[in-house]
Formats: sequence, C-alpha cells, structure tokens
Amino acid sequence: MNGPILDLAGLTLEVTRLDRAEVFYTGLLGLEVVQRDETQGQLGLAFANGQRLNLWMPQTKKPSDMRLARLEARGGSHVHFAMQIPLGTRQRAQRTLEAHGIHWQEIDLGDGDFGTYFFDPFGHGLELREVVTDAGDPRAPHIAPAAPSSHAHDLPVVGLREVALAFTDFEAMLERLPHAYGFAFHKRQDERNFAQFTLAPSREEDGHHTPRRWLYCWDPQVGLADMLGGEHAHVQFRADVEAVMGLAQAAGLECLRDVHGLAVRDPEGHVFEFLQD
Repeated sequence: MNGPILDLAGLTLEVTRLDRAEVFYTGLLGLEVVQRDETQGQLGLAFANGQRLNLWMPQTKKPSDMRLARLEARGGSHVHFAMQIPLGTRQRAQRTLEAHGIHWQEIDLGDGDFGTYFFDPFGHGLELREVVTDAGDPRAPHIAPAAPSSHAHDLPVVGLREVALAFTDFEAMLERLPHAYGFAFHKRQDERNFAQFTLAPSREEDGHHTPRRWLYCWDPQVGLADMLGGEHAHVQFRADVEAVMGLAQAAGLECLRDVHGLAVRDPEGHVFEFLQD
C-alpha cells in the first residue's frame, strides 16, 4: 500500500551569523538566495531543483516564524544532512572542498557507495553521496535532481538526499512515524538504535546510488564522522497533505493547517511541515 509521503522538500538550520552562512552556502554549494530578512534573522536558500535550505538565527522572546509560533518551530541544532552529487563526481567534489580549505572524511558505506563528510561553520554535519541522475531510472524521486553547477568553485550538488534526526524515545518513534505521518519504514539496525525511512510512497533499498531521499532516525548518539542527529529540527516534505492530516489528528498530534500546507509538532520537539504539490 502506498503512503502519503512523496519527497524531501527542505530543512531549516540554526545559525549564529547570517553573513557567514550565506558565504558558505552560496560560495561552496552554489545555492541561490531567495529570501533574506535581517530583522527576523532568516535567510532562505534554494537548490536548483527547488528544494530549500532555510537558515534561522535564534532570538530571545521572538518566534523564528510567526506562522509556526504555536508549534514553537525553530532551526535545528547540529543537524546531519546529505546532498546528492551525480555519479562519477565524488573526486571532483573532494578537490573542491580542498580548494576551499575544508577538511573532509570519506567513509565506505558498502554496495559501492561512499560518503564524503564535512562540517559547516555552525556544527551541522554535511555529507555528499553520489546518485544516479537519469530521469528514466525507476527509482527517480518525486523532485528531480537538477543539473550540477557549471562553476568550477562550486560543489556539483543536485539536491538534498537525507536528513538525520535524534529521538530520545527510539521505540516510540518507530511506532509513531509510520502510523502518525505515513513515513515508509525501510529497516532498523541490530547493533545500534538506527532506523531508515524512504521518503517516497513505498519503501526501497538504500545504497546502490539510489536517487531517492531518506529520513534517518537514531537516539542521541555520535554517528558516522562524529556527527549527531539533529535536535528540534524543522523539516519540510512533499506529501498528500490531507492524508497526513488524517493520520496526525488520529494520533492526537498538534497540527496547524493553512494555505501553505500542514505543520505538525512531533512529541520529540521536531516540527514536520507537509507541502502539497
């Protein structure tokens, strides 16, 4: 049976300096500035395929977003997320990181996949994963990868791949995410509290350069390359909004429905926003 989740649309990170964040994310990743609000402490960036990266500064006694104030939405802390690069561009990407003076670490993830890991200036853990970008691939995601930047100084990023979040009650999360939102559970690991959800209507195998997007969930632990799962994260998904709302309301979760879509506050403090195509 197909679920209501279609794809990963964007995520919001907590930063302490918008100017430094803009230099890093536009100068290294080639992202486009689509919204800037110095008073509100917000910077909106877009990947070429339309996925968003929103950067919010924490401010005292002031909601980061008035629309989501009731849900206490804020930028995620030490979020680990991955971006897609075309198959065959890993070494080019690593040379680009070196040219920018950024330390990186490569880890063999098996099945021919390698992750290239590095940090942004604010402690968020970033990863690059090679994917097949052929639109005819049966695993092609709902939001198609974009063409990589032609600028030699930019990483060849074609979109977001995954986001990793921390959950203090791991077993409750495993029950809640499929039943209260409709996330497609893929698998959990035996040796640690780590679970994968395919951000698509049905589960799929990870690895093998799949272009699908993913939600990784674990308890507060140090993951690969010394990276932590994000806390109080705000993540956006493309979805069948009405279907998700039915599930979330039946589960008794706090919801906000408006013209923008559906936002739900998870018991762990994350805010999930579901956007209709």
